[in-house]
Amino acid sequence: MKKLLLTLVVLASATVFSQESIDLANVYFRTSPANSFDNPFGEKRHFNMYVVDAKLPIVINDKNVFILGLEYNHQTITTYPNPANVYLDYSFASTMMQLGLEHKWNDKSKMLFMAIPRYNTDYNKTLNSPFQLGGLALGTTKRSENFEWKYGAYYNGEFFGPMIVPLFGFNWKINDQMRFKLMIPLNFEYSYQPKSWFRAGVRFDGVNGSYQAQLIEGQNWSDYYIDRADNNAWLFTEFHLGKNVWFHLKAGHSVLRKYRRFAPDDKMTLKLGPVNIGDSRNFDNPKDIPSLIDNGMSFEARFIYRLPLKK
Repeated sequence: MKKLLLTLVVLASATVFSQESIDLANVYFRTSPANSFDNPFGEKRHFNMYVVDAKLPIVINDKNVFILGLEYNHQTITTYPNPANVYLDYSFASTMMQLGLEHKWNDKSKMLFMAIPRYNTDYNKTLNSPFQLGGLALGTTKRSENFEWKYGAYYNGEFFGPMIVPLFGFNWKINDQMRFKLMIPLNFEYSYQPKSWFRAGVRFDGVNGSYQAQLIEGQNWSDYYIDRADNNAWLFTEFHLGKNVWFHLKAGHSVLRKYRRFAPDDKMTLKLGPVNIGDSRNFDNPKDIPSLIDNGMSFEARFIYRLPLKK
């Protein structure tokens, strides 16, 4: 039974991802210490995030694969020193499920359709529902054994309004050691793997999301949401620890990072990629809202369970 399950996972992963390995599980911690923010006393704010995620692809037939994914992340922004509790600390989390189906049209093209429900909240009982529903459609067309195009769109019903992100990129295996991945506008990665047990490179990640929360627990008049725009440029390295487990380290700096607090009724008409359309928040001037945390250094450590697909 164990061998059968492993075979199904390998076959599904090969069909879904067309790559040499698949990350089935991640556990990681990210920190950004001693960041400035808008205050007259010189205090600093620390950002910490804990994440656990796992994926399970299941083969239906030679053309279709079902994908189940789960992720939980918890984020905190704390002020130090703050002996008089002048500034509130912030704690919020996201529980996400991924339900997907990938269909293989032919030997060169395939399409992934995924529903992504989320529960984004600080777990206080706000008047507004913390539930969000999103989706992804992502196509892949292979040009050669070493190059494939990626294209599609991502949607999520954010608390600030609907968000649609058109996606376009590629996955290019330059040679046996170097690989370049690009997905505009979300991320890019250039990696170099001189040894089977070691990999390093540079990466950029851009993330946007929103979370329901309360300033004062149990007081519905203090409901708000956090609009999170977290973009980071990284240097990273990975080491194989054995038995498909890798240890991943990153160090980098945020780019145009903003964690801003808005009233529940502050909305925009549409967020199309990085462009805000009809953004009427804060009396048509959302830039007047200060960020809860300014740009700064970030560090990340993670353990990855990575299943190889080719020898």
